[in-house]
Amino acid sequence: MKPSPLARDPHALYEAAVQGIDYDLNFAEKLFRHLRGRPVRSLRDDFCATAALAVGFALRDPSHVAYGVDLDPEALAWASAHRLARLDPSVQARVGLIVGDVRTARVPKVDLTLAYNFSYWVMKSRADLVDYFRSARRGLKPDGLFVVNAFGGTDAMRPLVESRKIPAKQAPDGWRLPAFRYVWEQESFNPIDHAFHCAIHFEFERGRPLKRAFTYDWRFWTLPEIQEAMAAAGFRESRVYIEGWDDDTRPDPPSARRTVMPQQETWLALVAGIV
Repeated sequence: MKPSPLARDPHALYEAAVQGIDYDLNFAEKLFRHLRGRPVRSLRDDFCATAALAVGFALRDPSHVAYGVDLDPEALAWASAHRLARLDPSVQARVGLIVGDVRTARVPKVDLTLAYNFSYWVMKSRADLVDYFRSARRGLKPDGLFVVNAFGGTDAMRPLVESRKIPAKQAPDGWRLPAFRYVWEQESFNPIDHAFHCAIHFEFERGRPLKRAFTYDWRFWTLPEIQEAMAAAGFRESRVYIEGWDDDTRPDPPSARRTVMPQQETWLALVAGIV
């Protein structure tokens, strides 16, 4: 397969290293059916960046409608050029990309809203977090569901560098994306205000690395803080589900729910806000 022109493109590299579209959508759809007793037909992908989740959902069924919302026009332009442009017009018509603040963007009400990859951690205060959660609730249909992810553990609140090799795979443009190394760096954590600064680097077999390809200036939100903010935003209930690390270990939603869990070096969780 011809090497992709996106071989050093940060957005393509991020998707290859971080996002598992089928992995995430499979669980989210199972969770919705478990809690609501029907299939998801409409999805909103908040902080969507290159809209991989939104487009992936639209591709799953001709009845699916999806919206991606992000403040970054460059990321959405990338999604249009490298993802939507390659799709059948019938699929393109069922995907809406909106440049705007997730708290104020005008989007039709949906069954399911996802805020993944911890991007809502850009909200630095409880008031801002509750404001966002309240707007997410307003954007749901009467039996809708709002799901965010979070991570934690004894390694989460300290400086840390982790790397792993990403095997070659197909890029969004359909060509081969060569293997590379993904590096996650937790640069600093302030225990007083939970200010959390991180960066992503990419390294290659040949050529200079892409240092600080993405940087994050977040507040580290804990699970009880997230659940309390959901309650303050008007969600009737919130539930915590622990994620597995791959498709073989991820349990189905009923067995993934937790009210108590042991502390670990690292854990991933989903918090579902139920209207």
